[in-house]
Amino acid sequence: MAQDTQEAPTGPGVTLDALLAEPLLHGRLVTTVMPDARPVLWSLPLSEVDAGNAAAGSDLLGVAVHAGVAALGDASATRDLLDRLASRGVAAVLVWPGRQHDELDDAALGRAGDAAHLPVVALGPDADFQRASQLIAAKVLFQSAHVLEYSVKVHRAMGEVFAHGSGLAAMATTMSHLSRSPVFILDLSGETLAHADTRVDSPRVPVDVGATIVNQLIAQRRREREQNQVGPDETHSRVAELDLECGLTHAVAAMVTVADEPYGIVVVVEPTWPMDEHDLAQHQIIVEQGATLVGSEMLRQRSVQEAQERARDDFVDALLHARFADQHELAARARHYRFDPAARFAVFVVTAGGLEPDRRPDGRRAANAARAAGRVAPVEGVLTLTTQIGSMVVVVRQVLSRRSGTAPDPLAERQALQAYGAQLHRAMHQRLGDHVRVAYGGAGVGAQGVARSYREARTAVALGVKVGAAAVCGYDSLRVFAAIEEVATTAAGRSFAEEVLEPLRKADGQTGNLEGIVIAYIEESGNLNAAARRLQLHRNTMLYKLDRASRALQMDVRTAETQFMIWLAHRIETLGEVQRALDRELLPPSA
Repeated sequence: MAQDTQEAPTGPGVTLDALLAEPLLHGRLVTTVMPDARPVLWSLPLSEVDAGNAAAGSDLLGVAVHAGVAALGDASATRDLLDRLASRGVAAVLVWPGRQHDELDDAALGRAGDAAHLPVVALGPDADFQRASQLIAAKVLFQSAHVLEYSVKVHRAMGEVFAHGSGLAAMATTMSHLSRSPVFILDLSGETLAHADTRVDSPRVPVDVGATIVNQLIAQRRREREQNQVGPDETHSRVAELDLECGLTHAVAAMVTVADEPYGIVVVVEPTWPMDEHDLAQHQIIVEQGATLVGSEMLRQRSVQEAQERARDDFVDALLHARFADQHELAARARHYRFDPAARFAVFVVTAGGLEPDRRPDGRRAANAARAAGRVAPVEGVLTLTTQIGSMVVVVRQVLSRRSGTAPDPLAERQALQAYGAQLHRAMHQRLGDHVRVAYGGAGVGAQGVARSYREARTAVALGVKVGAAAVCGYDSLRVFAAIEEVATTAAGRSFAEEVLEPLRKADGQTGNLEGIVIAYIEESGNLNAAARRLQLHRNTMLYKLDRASRALQMDVRTAETQFMIWLAHRIETLGEVQRALDRELLPPSA
C-alpha cells in the first residue's frame, strides 16, 4: 500500500494564529500568552457570556469572546473580567474599538491578559461581532469538514482490511502506512497482539515494548486523574510521553472498547522528537478510527477463539472424566487435537487461594491463566492441553520416554513431572498471586491414564491442604496415602479407622478434641513439650489429656504400637473422606 500523502487536519478548532492571519482579524496580540495554546471553536459576544454572574467551570471552553472596549471598564474591572473568563475556559478575548474608534490601552490589556494567562487581541474597527463571528464559524466548519473527510478516508482504508478478514497484523500494517510510524495493537496486559513498522532505513522500536507502553500510559492517566485533568468517561485518543530503551518519544493511544468493555489499546509511536503538530493530529484520527475496527476484529477473533476453546474444553473434560461413548469417538476427537492414545500423559491441577470464578474479574484471571498455562515450557512434539474447571486450572501434559519405543524410566518421569510442576507454579504465581498450589498425578497411557492421573492430582490437592504439603506436590510424594489407598476404600479399612478413633471422639466431652491432641502428639514424635507448645496448652494439661485418651482407648498412647494404630487410622479416614468427595464429583450419577 502506498503511503498516504494527503494533508491531514491539525485537530479540532482553529488556532488563534490562523485567525490572526485573516485580513479582517489582522489585529494585534497584546499579550505574551502563546497564541496557539487554546484552539478556537466558536465566538460569542460579551453580553451573552454574562461572565459577572457565572460560576467558574469549563462552559466556555474554546470560545472566543468579542468585547467592545467600552464594556471592559477601568483597569481593575478588566483584570477581574479576564480572570473570570479564563476560569471558564475561554480561548481568547477579541477587543473591538467600536465604530467610534475608541482608544485601546494595549499595555493595560496586555498586563491583564498575561495575569489571567488569556490571549487578548486588539481588533480593527471593521471587525465587529457579526463579521468576526461569521469568519470564525466558517473557518471552524471548514476545519471540521476537513477532519471528517480525513476520518472517512482512514475509516474506508481500515474497513477494506476488516471486510477481507485479514486480521490484526494487516490492520496494524495499514495504520503504519497511513501514519508513517510504528504501530502496536496491545491487549490490556501489554502483550503485543500485532505490530507494524513500514518505515525504511529508520531506527526500529523494539517489538517487546508493549508492556512498557501500557504501564507508562496507565501511570500518566493516573497522574492526570489525580490532578483532575481527565474525566472517567474519556474515550478519545490521548498523547503520552514514553521513555523507551530506544529513546524519549511520544505515543498516541486509543482504547479499544466493545460495548463499553475494554479489549486492548492501539498505539502509534511518534517517529520524531519533538512531535510535529500536523502529524500528531493525523495520528489521533488514525488511532481513533482504527480502534473502532480493531475492536470489531478482536471481537470476531475472540468469538472464534472462544468457540475453539469450548470445543477443546469439552474434549479435555471428557478425557479427565473418561466420558467417551466408545473408542471410535475417542479416536475421532483425538486426531483433531493430536492426542496420541498410545502416549503417556500426566495431569496437573493449579489452585489459588481466594479465587472465585463466579466473580467476573476472577473468572477472567482464571481463564487467562489457563491460556498462559498452555505456553509454559513448550517442547516440540509434546502436547499440552489446558482447561478451567471452577476455580482450578487443569493441565494435561504429555510425558516423553527417554527414547522412542523404550520402557519409561519411573525416576526420570518423576523428576520431569516435578520440574514441570515447578515451572508451572512460577508462571501461575505471576498471574494468580500468592497461595498458588500445583498438584499432579502419576503418568499413564492414553485416555485411561489421563483420567487416573486427574483423580490422583485431585486427591493430592485435597490431601496437600490437610497435611500441609509443599506448594508443588505430586501424588507419589504422599507415599503413605498412595500405599493405603486400597485399604481406605474397603469396608475393613473403614471399620478399623472407626474402631480406633471413635472412643477418642466419644470421650471428648468438655475436655476438647482428644483426637486432635493425640495426633499432634504423634506428629511431634512423642515430644510432650513440643506438642504442648504447638497446641498452646500447659504441660500438665497435655499430660492430663493424654491420660484421658489412654483410658478411652484402653491402651497407652505413649507406646509406639498405639501411636502407629492411631496415626494409620487417621490417615485412612482422611484419605477415605477425600475419595468419597471425589466419587461424588467425578463418578456419573446412578440411575
